[in-house]
Amino acid sequence: PRWASWNIGVFICIRCAGIHRNLGVHISRVKSVNLDQWTPEQIQCMQDMGNTKARLLYEANLPENFRRPQTD
Repeated sequence: PRWASWNIGVFICIRCAGIHRNLGVHISRVKSVNLDQWTPEQIQCMQDMGNTKARLLYEANLPENFRRPQTD
């Protein structure tokens, strides 16, 4: 992925980046991994969370048959 929601601490695809941007910066703050400048705080947020840890936190109560959004 070339995009990240740094305040949530996850890497996302370009399609999800658009969705996250529409949520508003009070929910998700999206940056390009390689085109934008990153502050040490933003990098630390990514290191502290990561996709695996975020999935365990944010998807902990989803039913087993929940279908995650796909690129299709």
